[in-house]
Amino acid sequence: MRRFFSIVAVMATFCFTLSAHELTLAPVFTDHMVLQRETLAPVWGWADPGVKVTVTTSWDGKKYLGTAGEDGRWDVRVATPAAGGPYSLSISAGKHGKVTLEDVMIGEVWLCSGQSNMALNLIGATSQGVEGSYEAIAEAPEYAGRIRFFDIQAGKAFTPRTTLDCSWVLTTGDVAAKVSAIGYFFAKRLTRTLGVPVGIIANPWGGCLLPPWVPMDYMEKYVKGQIPESSYQAILERRDEPDPNRDAPRQVATLYNSRLYPIAGYALKGFLWYQGCSELIFGDISFYDKMQAAMVRCWRDLWGDKDNQLPFYFTLIAPYSYSDPDGTKRGYFVENQLASLDIIPNSAVAVTETLGDRGCIHPAKKKDVADQFAVLALERDYGVKTGLGGSLVRPDVVTFPSSSPVEAKKIHQSGYDLEISKGSDPAPSIVIHFTDTWTGLGHYSDYGAAVKGFEVAGPDRVFHEVPAVALWDTVVIDCSSVPAPVAVRYAFHNWTEADLKTALGIPVASFRTDNWPM
Repeated sequence: MRRFFSIVAVMATFCFTLSAHELTLAPVFTDHMVLQRETLAPVWGWADPGVKVTVTTSWDGKKYLGTAGEDGRWDVRVATPAAGGPYSLSISAGKHGKVTLEDVMIGEVWLCSGQSNMALNLIGATSQGVEGSYEAIAEAPEYAGRIRFFDIQAGKAFTPRTTLDCSWVLTTGDVAAKVSAIGYFFAKRLTRTLGVPVGIIANPWGGCLLPPWVPMDYMEKYVKGQIPESSYQAILERRDEPDPNRDAPRQVATLYNSRLYPIAGYALKGFLWYQGCSELIFGDISFYDKMQAAMVRCWRDLWGDKDNQLPFYFTLIAPYSYSDPDGTKRGYFVENQLASLDIIPNSAVAVTETLGDRGCIHPAKKKDVADQFAVLALERDYGVKTGLGGSLVRPDVVTFPSSSPVEAKKIHQSGYDLEISKGSDPAPSIVIHFTDTWTGLGHYSDYGAAVKGFEVAGPDRVFHEVPAVALWDTVVIDCSSVPAPVAVRYAFHNWTEADLKTALGIPVASFRTDNWPM
């Protein structure tokens, strides 16, 4: 009889083991993670339906309760304190298991995404260096505990995934060398200024197009009908290789499925985005703003952000030959990127106009881009008065000579408003006034310095390079070589040696006063 009951007990234990689901956390919850400070941070995972889960936070000893739903998923929200750590996070489901996460820091979390210019490692790539990388890597041990990365390397997926093969890591020298240079420089600037730990979720994929980051339902709701039907169908017809790690993603949703869905909802402060070169080379640039707006709407919805509280900061693509240095496709594309500001609330740009490289599509000046991102975040999101400004330096009034046949009017061009006017002086000069220049335009120690990159056209629409000088918050163009000037363009080629920037070194983005088609 004892033997019978022993067999029954063993069988019962065996059956329970087969039917029970071990307590599992979403893959973004690991040792060394950074949780967004002063918020209700979601924590989630899986267990048997109906199982009670308790999350205990060491910073205040509080317990938070959740229950696994019919699909096995459980969710709780924990209140995070002001920045600090290290702390621990314990998750218990009784006999179903217990997990304790150690060395948890509370600070600021940002998601960095895009393609190869966001992916480029701090140490650089073959024959493609990153300025300032030697010093940053040498100093990395000092910041290792304050800058942490969750570096996603997952391949493409054709259905939404919930797993990832990566974990949060401290950025010791060997780790820092292999993470996103922009992400690292951005985090370093934030932690030095704010004095808090910074966590970067990095998931760029070199060469990717934008549609792989958007699921099909958002394509249907926010893109279809906004762009030509033939272009929309062409996007849907793109197919990725079955091998998840082969070739840059082209197909709708394949990166959304593998790299966004598994982390959707993890508490963070905002998004950084550097992408577009593949669109310029392979795609139709005339509706990138619509695609980008759909993507941002999707991402914010994934994070439950209906009120557009999560900022979206993106980079204008830099000058490069793009197989045709004198072509103007990049100029039109930058204009379309800037148009995103009109339709994406709480967005801003980092300008790369003087940071490019004619022979390398991956410019070395990644720290310059990261610093622009950091200033935007500090000014707009953290209330830090940096003294550097956080606004786009842009022209607002363009005055042609009285002899010009141009029509005085107000236009919305290159993503912002421009007033086209005619002066009373017939002298062959065009004066462009700029706003938000702070310390003025031009070289560091040369008031009235010559600046390059300006072109003027007459009614024949043929553009000619013209001399120009920067005077405080204006640029004065000598247009004597162009009879009857009617249009001005700045830095409107694929590759340009345009050099207009503020005395602080912030580049001015390309722009034009005409509306002539490409």
